[in-house]
Amino acid sequence: MNQPMKLVDARGLLEALFDEDSRPSLRWIREQQANRTIPYVKIGHFVRFHVPSVIAALKQHNTVNPRA
Repeated sequence: MNQPMKLVDARGLLEALFDEDSRPSLRWIREQQANRTIPYVKIGHFVRFHVPSVIAALKQHNTVNPRA
């Protein structure tokens, strides 16, 4: 069954992506957002993130492939 798209704020995104010991700052999220590395949704003045979409974008942009 289709589940509704759950959106989280920046703090919720950091909690969903990283352990507490290795969590980057909110500034890192804002830099990724400004560089358009991660997708986000603006609803009025609120910025929200879809966790699976962000995970896919980070994998695409930050994965280092081995040389052949």
